[in-house]
Amino acid sequence: MAAAYRRNAIVDVAAVEFQRRLRRWRPRADVVWTALRRLSPALAGMARQHAWILDHRLVFIEGGRRTGEPVVLLHGFGSSKENWLTLAPLIGRRYRVIAPDLPGFGESGFNRNERYGLAAQAERVARFIDRHVGEPVHLVGSSMGGGIAGVVAARHPEVLRSVTLMNAAGVPGARPSLFEQAVVSGRNELIPRTLSETARLISLVTSRGSRLNALAAPLLHAELAHRFHVNHRLFHDMLEVDVEPAQEFARIRIPALVLWGEQDRVLDVSSAAAMAQVIPGSTQTVLPGVGHLPMIEAPLMTARALRAFWTTTHSAGSPAND
Repeated sequence: MAAAYRRNAIVDVAAVEFQRRLRRWRPRADVVWTALRRLSPALAGMARQHAWILDHRLVFIEGGRRTGEPVVLLHGFGSSKENWLTLAPLIGRRYRVIAPDLPGFGESGFNRNERYGLAAQAERVARFIDRHVGEPVHLVGSSMGGGIAGVVAARHPEVLRSVTLMNAAGVPGARPSLFEQAVVSGRNELIPRTLSETARLISLVTSRGSRLNALAAPLLHAELAHRFHVNHRLFHDMLEVDVEPAQEFARIRIPALVLWGEQDRVLDVSSAAAMAQVIPGSTQTVLPGVGHLPMIEAPLMTARALRAFWTTTHSAGSPAND
């Protein structure tokens, strides 16, 4: 798929004009958008913080029970820490909840001289957990964040209690999704530039998206359009495979949950069985009627699945916080 996309890609990241625009890119300065990003975490009981990790300024939100077992939540491609704001209060009564903007995304730093493949991002996440959290965590990764989480689990099990791969990138299923079919033809629907493309993106990633689309598309499209060149570069880095995910995931020996939305049109639900088969001793849970973003579409259902899994891992003897 990666080779086909690079061969047919509509946007050429090596083009002179593309590189010129990338050099000139700066984070968007918008008063309303900035205020919304600063205020929305507080409404979910989260505080905004930052840390320096391997030459990147990483912005994250943190809340929940301060003495609880820590949970780190990794968003997917083109997304940000705000994806977790609905879920965070539902798990925060028992757990300490931390959600970063992955390097290159959201409010965290982007450096065009750095690389953002799965292995490089996994190293940054492991360093963040070690330095900021200071104890093993339950790591949850959505989509691209799931691919990163799987590499962390394979290479740095000492910083984790468990790993959850939620609609995660890395292991293809028996059926190609609508998104994967488009990628092979050179189109990337995860990187919109217009309002109509943003609306189409939200419809793609959600199964219950009609109401969400009406609210979110006008709010998100300016930011997504502004990040058009950066996101193409980040996607290119992700496809420049610096690890073979299936081989990495086969090395996972900590408790692992493969959690998937049944109606996922980005990464088909058949990937869940393929991924669970690769990871020794993993648990598989499929959420009915849910698409690519369970934490947004069905936060209560997602929270129940996560809490049940974490309770099981605790009972099985993983490290605990009293």
